[in-house]
Formats: sequence, C-alpha cells, structure tokens
Amino acid sequence: MERFDPAGTIQKALPEGWAWDERETVLLGILERQAKHIEQLEVALAGADYLTKTAKGEPKVNPLVAELRLQYAAMSRTAEAIRLPDVDGESSSKSVRHQRAAMRRWGREA
Repeated sequence: MERFDPAGTIQKALPEGWAWDERETVLLGILERQAKHIEQLEVALAGADYLTKTAKGEPKVNPLVAELRLQYAAMSRTAEAIRLPDVDGESSSKSVRHQRAAMRRWGREA
C-alpha cells in the first residue's frame, strides 16, 4: 500500500509562495498519523473476515469496519480545519462546515 503524505501532496497543489502556518502544520501532522492508523486498519481488515459471529453464533460486521468509519470521519474533520487557498490564492476564513451550515440556515442548500 502506498504511503500517504498529506503535506507533500497538498504542498504540490498550493499556489506559488503559499506556506503553511504553525497550526496548519500541526493539523497536517495529525492527518498523517490518522492516515497511518487507517492504513493499519485496512491491512488488518483485509486479513480478517468482514463478517464475524457473536457469542451466540449470530453474524455481525467486524468491529474493524466501524473503527475505519470513525477514523475516516475524524480525518475528514481534521482536513476541513485546514485553510486552503481559494482559486485566487487567498485563504478562506471560514471552514467548509461553517459555510455549509450558514447556507442551510439561510435556506440555500450547499
């Protein structure tokens, strides 16, 4: 499995002269650790059965599936907290989540 490098991948896509601030650098480090955890969980799940059995012998989804789902959600929230430049190279002051919430409040689905 290919190693995920969020800082390197995103840095290549940034406009010239754009640099991460200290907060964003910390968030990118967190993203990298989350990616490593997800990789480990995916490897573990690939070597395990998707369905397991309860103590009573009833089928249930492997707990690794739920953990992966939680890790993906956490990674998504972390990524949303990183301010990326707009098309014109300026930083957006609002997170995507806050923008969507404001749009919903005003009756404009985003």
